[in-house]
Amino acid sequence: MNGIMIRMLTVLLAVDGAPAGDDAAAMKKLKARDWTVPGIEMKMKLIPAGTFTMGSPKDEMCRRGDEARHKVTISKPLYVGVCEVTQRQFYKLMMPPDYDYEAWQFKRGPIHDGAAFCYRYRRTGPLMAGRSAVGGERTDLNPMECVTWERAREFCRKLTEIERKAARLPDGYVYRLPTEAEWEYACRACTKGPYNIEGDYTRLSSIRKFAWVDTFSWTVFGTRAVGGNRKPNAWGLHDMHGNVYEWCLDWYGPYGKGEAVDPTGPAKGTEKVVRGGSFAGLDKKDKRAPDARDLAEQVHPFLRSAARYSVPPDISSYAIVGFRVVLAPEIGR
Repeated sequence: MNGIMIRMLTVLLAVDGAPAGDDAAAMKKLKARDWTVPGIEMKMKLIPAGTFTMGSPKDEMCRRGDEARHKVTISKPLYVGVCEVTQRQFYKLMMPPDYDYEAWQFKRGPIHDGAAFCYRYRRTGPLMAGRSAVGGERTDLNPMECVTWERAREFCRKLTEIERKAARLPDGYVYRLPTEAEWEYACRACTKGPYNIEGDYTRLSSIRKFAWVDTFSWTVFGTRAVGGNRKPNAWGLHDMHGNVYEWCLDWYGPYGKGEAVDPTGPAKGTEKVVRGGSFAGLDKKDKRAPDARDLAEQVHPFLRSAARYSVPPDISSYAIVGFRVVLAPEIGR
């Protein structure tokens, strides 16, 4: 039996016999394998504590210099959102009931770096009608994007406040953004390769089986409704690769030296980490992919499990950045 299978069996045994579904009592004891947050219907999966190798080997295709390998321990179990936060979930929690989803636009910076004319849609029944530079008509099940790091944190704080009043939080746990280490741990789900699904990484068609991505095109490509479109990882998490980048709690900076337990990144910085890549791959002429030999390599640099990218926390015009929520131990910063 190979190492991955042994680790996966260990994970299953750790939660074997735990109640499934919306069992708040079991969730508070970190025993429920599945949890759906009432009100916004956000599905979450229990991820066990464990140790993994963060970063990438030096021979991994499109590896960048900030991906030094090191052992990291996630010391306590946590719940991780099955999908990225949707526009429906965001607006239901953050906006008054009579809020009108009027379109707006914002242009800032070079279009290839993520800034574009981005429209928020007026709600008309089940669809959020309208068109933008990042794709056409969408449903409100698409991931929330054009959201700042602090606005994403506000969502988490408000959700924590609601669930604390309802007495549905494990002791010492809050809803928040994942740390960069928690994100990669959840993404990998005990895998060690470039992606969390085994396959032929040299073929774009293979990558698309688990990642919503294409070569760069703002006019014909965009986000897609979360969940179900692509294969989830072994822990049942969708869109860890592609669709939109996901905010992490950490400031961007070099990894610390040696092994780490529950790392939270540098104490200060200028940009926040985003992970997972987005629907937009790299153009053949993009300098960030100088060695791209085919379509598959154009999407590799920031889509991989270990790939790191960073964005100023106050940017609200990036239609390729969203977020995913975890229910995890509170961090005092």
